[in-house]
Amino acid sequence: MFPSLSKRIALRVGQTVAAAGLLLAAGAAQAAELKPIKIFWPGPYWSGGYELVEVADAKGFFQKYGVTPDWAHLPWDQYTVALDSGAIDFAPYADYAYFINVLDKGVKAKEVVSSTLTFDPRNAGDALFVKADSPIKTQADLKGKRIGTTNPSFSGVWFTLDWLGKQGVTKDDVTIVPVPDAQLEQVLLQGGIDAIIAYTPLYAHLQKKGYRQLFQWSDLAGRPIERGGTMATDKFIAEHPDLVRAYVSAIADAADWANAHPAEVVKLGIERGRIEADWAPFIYTKGGTGDYSTLSWAPHGLNKEEDIAFWLGVDERRGVVPAGKHKAAEFFTNAFNPYNKD
Repeated sequence: MFPSLSKRIALRVGQTVAAAGLLLAAGAAQAAELKPIKIFWPGPYWSGGYELVEVADAKGFFQKYGVTPDWAHLPWDQYTVALDSGAIDFAPYADYAYFINVLDKGVKAKEVVSSTLTFDPRNAGDALFVKADSPIKTQADLKGKRIGTTNPSFSGVWFTLDWLGKQGVTKDDVTIVPVPDAQLEQVLLQGGIDAIIAYTPLYAHLQKKGYRQLFQWSDLAGRPIERGGTMATDKFIAEHPDLVRAYVSAIADAADWANAHPAEVVKLGIERGRIEADWAPFIYTKGGTGDYSTLSWAPHGLNKEEDIAFWLGVDERRGVVPAGKHKAAEFFTNAFNPYNKD
């Protein structure tokens, strides 16, 4: 005898529910197996160094390698301290020039993957701005002037001094003035400073409002050059090589996806609330053209020794580190990158 229709339906429903329960249990078990990694996150907006972290999360690359991000929401002034103390595992957006300084000062760490947007003179980026009607046009015009910045210890100050030094203007010829980011434009308009070292998103705001750019950091090399990546301490690398390999592999995949879909990276930032839609063109493109085709990241997230050597030269010229003390190879490792050929 075959069971009645109602009994067969009830049996089928019961089997479906049971199967769904097994799938949910399997999914929960799989999620539970993902290992958390603590990533420094200043939020809520991107700063040119977090695109690949977001891509790795949104596209499932972290999950692919068995990890899940645990966002550590901390202010920028705790960036290096949090890493050195073990409060975070990974610190993205570490300019090579900045990292060279912290390693020289005793922080035992490495750049494990190149994760920051490539410096490219064709794109918009962090820059030095003056008022549209300012008489300042050259390095020499800044002699005796005051330059405002969020933090005098950030690498933008060294980049500015290196640009000034190309025309013989020294750090003693200018005054670096610390000003909270939210007040920089106001202080410039009031005459308290003569120029602004502007990071994301401030430089986009200044560009959009017609302030005049004197130079941007990418002009120093005059070519596309890798800017920086993600720091991890030597201790964490030694104790958790599996997590380092997972993070690096996820970022490497994210870099390759981003290089194939640069406009989609910006779209993702808008969708995730990391970029205001009307500001995005000014953050990434000169004049706000919105052509994102020239955006790029290091292929496979591999650190480039020759690019790090360039930033070491900048630091040496500016007296950030003693000349001849370090070699570029000291500051990075590609050993955890699946695409490494060395």
